[in-house]
Amino acid sequence: MTYQPEPTVIEFFQYNHWANQELMRICIKLSDEIITANLPGSYGSIRDTFAHILKAETSFLKRIHGTYPQPGFKWEENPSLSQMMAYETELNEALLDTLQRVPVTQNVHEEGDGWTFDYQAGLIFMSVVYHGISHRTDITTALNQKGIGLPELDVWGYQSAYPERFQSRVVKTGQ
Repeated sequence: MTYQPEPTVIEFFQYNHWANQELMRICIKLSDEIITANLPGSYGSIRDTFAHILKAETSFLKRIHGTYPQPGFKWEENPSLSQMMAYETELNEALLDTLQRVPVTQNVHEEGDGWTFDYQAGLIFMSVVYHGISHRTDITTALNQKGIGLPELDVWGYQSAYPERFQSRVVKTGQ
């Protein structure tokens, strides 16, 4: 069944995908020494942090569907950022498909040893975006500390990349 999601939720997922891809594109160009170095005060290295973001997205899909797209690599073999970037695109497609089929109010049920947890799918949808922002911030903070210049990865940078989506335009007035 197709569900008509709120357009802003779709845009948030598109933003999350764009920001992941932009940051990965920058990090692919960096030395292995930089992307494997531990980032104090954060999840781990840049590579580990990207892996964590993607594993979380698979977890979010699994909670809703019980399944998720399998990567074309094994995590324990330390996939390259290029491989992760391709997998992130697959995950984004699965997440967007989920938005088309799952209302934000749909119940998600989890069980563990001696506990159950029920909540609405909207919580997962919010988690996808928040979790991505949080860990991309870890990465951008570390890169900024190393003097590596970054483009705007916030929603204003996204708007600049896709002005047609926001019907935005700059008009210069008298000088």
